[in-house]
Amino acid sequence: MIQIFKLCGRGLRYVRQYGPTQLYYKIKERRERNRAETGYETWLRAQIEAEEAASPQAEELSKTGPLFSILVPAYETPALFLRQMIESVLTQSYKNLELCIADGSPSGEVRKIAEAYAGKDSRVRYQKLEQNLGISENTNAALAMASGDYIGLLDHDDLLLPGALYEAAEALKEAGGADALYTDEDKVNMDLSHHFQPHFKPDFNSEYLLSNNYICHFFVVKRELALETGGFRSGFDGAQDYDFILRCTEGGRRVLHIPKILYSWRCHEASTAANPESKLYAYEAGKRAVNAHLERMGTPGEALATSNYGFHRIRFFRKGSKILINSFANLNGQTGIKVVYYDKACNNSVTIPESSDYVLFTCVRKERLSEDFWEELLSSCQRPGIGIVCARVYDRRKRLSTDIHMEGVRDPFGRSLQGLKRGGSGYFHRAVLCQELTKPTDCFLVKGSLLKGAGKLTIGGLCVYIRKQGYRMVYNPWAVVYEGR
Repeated sequence: MIQIFKLCGRGLRYVRQYGPTQLYYKIKERRERNRAETGYETWLRAQIEAEEAASPQAEELSKTGPLFSILVPAYETPALFLRQMIESVLTQSYKNLELCIADGSPSGEVRKIAEAYAGKDSRVRYQKLEQNLGISENTNAALAMASGDYIGLLDHDDLLLPGALYEAAEALKEAGGADALYTDEDKVNMDLSHHFQPHFKPDFNSEYLLSNNYICHFFVVKRELALETGGFRSGFDGAQDYDFILRCTEGGRRVLHIPKILYSWRCHEASTAANPESKLYAYEAGKRAVNAHLERMGTPGEALATSNYGFHRIRFFRKGSKILINSFANLNGQTGIKVVYYDKACNNSVTIPESSDYVLFTCVRKERLSEDFWEELLSSCQRPGIGIVCARVYDRRKRLSTDIHMEGVRDPFGRSLQGLKRGGSGYFHRAVLCQELTKPTDCFLVKGSLLKGAGKLTIGGLCVYIRKQGYRMVYNPWAVVYEGR
């Protein structure tokens, strides 16, 4: 009954801030995804059994593979949770590891348990801090204890699945090394009896990382790089891992993605996994972390809060005067932007113009545009390294006209976002977040300078042509096209 009242209270607060329609879509999409994930635990057990069968290979690789230092800042961790976390590390099939626990607890309960494990297994390294320094400085204390080639971040009440470190070591071996890597993850209830809400992530996608900390768990990075970046910063407590990940992955670092569920995030009332409102300050810290990243990278823009906690709208700033024309038909010859229409059904070749600052390609011939449509497209397209910017397009039925898909997502329970009703945001809100795409939507803007010599190309060939020049194709969901009847 108490839980029901709490949920009702959260719902009322959400309605006051964002309206009943947003709450309706939020609940509806969560229910649909829960139904789609029926059978997930059976699927997960099969993955774990396959990893257990690979234990001999894991033990062999442990002899030559990297040493992993698992960092855990502990603070009054419940005894059962602490033991389960420690066991999840020590029972890894890959054995070349150390568990570094920095304990900021006022009481001695964590110390009793940690020292008992350390007495039985030399891989457990424990330090009782003189005082609680906060999550960032406590983690820095754990980092100072580490001697591994790579460090991995683990919350004090979460779990590594049995093959996590073996998969990390194998991925690094196959790739010839990397600066960092991360895995897919899920959630688990208090007594570990139910795994749910798996997060199947894309390959490294810097654009998507600005929209939310999709990497989160399990993040592994070279220890030297972690030290070089300055470790964790207390000014971002609550989102210290987000700030750390942004700093460790910027500047063209090589980042691997292991598309397997290898980390379980425990849900309880005080955790953000179960109750996003428990740490609202963390979302503000996350927004500041993104803005600090944009400043470091010299990118003119800012992160803005959205109706989904922890997810951002990135508004980029652009040069030039505001475009007042609100249709495609009146655009040609007036703004340095040419419009090229193509037939989506046939995907015929189109003649590529070469004498314009920008070219808009679209199969929508009768449209209504969102406010600041051109500002959003142009501000994104002006950024260095961006060659194509895709708009969000709804067809005449007010449904997404194309899928929104990133490289590397292996989601056996998912479905295409094509056909998603207006108002819905999709799996982990991907329909309304900036990201790098594998295919264009039905309306996209291209830098004119990249089209010289293109001649005639299909739409798919055009995107390949741009990407081969080293430019990225991104999605700006705040530039919206509604197809008219």
